[in-house]
Amino acid sequence: MTVHALFFCLRPDPGTAARLGAISDEVARRFRMRVRPPRTERLHVTLHHLGWYDDQTDQIDVMAEVRSLAEAAAVSFPQGPVRVDFDQLLSFTRKQRNLPLVLSGGECLAAVREMREALGERLRASGLRTDPHFTPHLTLFYDDHAVAPQPFIVPGWTATEVLLLDSLQGQSTHVELGRWPLA
Repeated sequence: MTVHALFFCLRPDPGTAARLGAISDEVARRFRMRVRPPRTERLHVTLHHLGWYDDQTDQIDVMAEVRSLAEAAAVSFPQGPVRVDFDQLLSFTRKQRNLPLVLSGGECLAAVREMREALGERLRASGLRTDPHFTPHLTLFYDDHAVAPQPFIVPGWTATEVLLLDSLQGQSTHVELGRWPLA
């Protein structure tokens, strides 16, 4: 059985992803965490999570319907390019182990928050539910060691497209389902 997680996101261009991968290695060494192989192809900033679905039940039909509604919302989404920069490093500590170490930010991510809200309005208008709780972030890696929030300025990129991805849980794989330009 495969569990699928559908989500909209912003993804860095390959050059920025490589630079962020190098920053990830630097952070791991600085905090004496385990350095991991680069995962630059999976770096992203999630905008909206659209649910988990397994492929062994009728949930696969529900996933197809959600995907169709999400794609329709994305097609009608009038949004220009958005700047994605970070000014904070921290661990999310909702659980005790395997904590996400993330880049996040305050005012520098205001445009991403606004974009997320606009996309959320389109998704809700199409009949999908959205989660009002959101901390824009880019996960560098997971570790059992928690890092307290601290200033950490990292220039990001200008996002020129929004993507709909399917994360195959436990397989470290993201499948691109759709891509729409921000113009």
